[in-house]
Amino acid sequence: MRAFLQLCFLRFFPAWFLAFILASVFHSHFVLFELVALNIDIPITKWAYMVFADMRGLALTYGMIIAVALAISFFIAHLLLNRLKKTDNSIAGQSKSNAITILMFGVAGAVGFFVMLVAMQPILNVTLIAGARTWMGIIAQCFAGFVSGICFAKLS
Repeated sequence: MRAFLQLCFLRFFPAWFLAFILASVFHSHFVLFELVALNIDIPITKWAYMVFADMRGLALTYGMIIAVALAISFFIAHLLLNRLKKTDNSIAGQSKSNAITILMFGVAGAVGFFVMLVAMQPILNVTLIAGARTWMGIIAQCFAGFVSGICFAKLS
């Protein structure tokens, strides 16, 4: 039980929180940049208000979806790493093993975000995250997952 709580509070929660903050900020900025492209003037105070309002508004929905996506992704990455360590004896160096772990969890976070975004379209019949309607927006969201995976691996 103690190991589970450590996993949740010392590794997963900070990684999820970082992913949610980045994803929410990226989402907000992509939407606001599109409004600016339409010649809509947005004062910096309104810009900041909208970013924080999006964070608050997305926390229970998008935040929970991110948590599920990352939990599944990190679990799969953990299983793959265990299998890799059992079958590949060449991963002897500690620094090489750490680099592979960090990269594996980073990629797992990015892939988890991509799958989550792609899956939301047919399930909800709408692109829930307006900031992910373009390829650059999707890449930005996946980057949030990648950074989250690196954070998760570094905290282990």
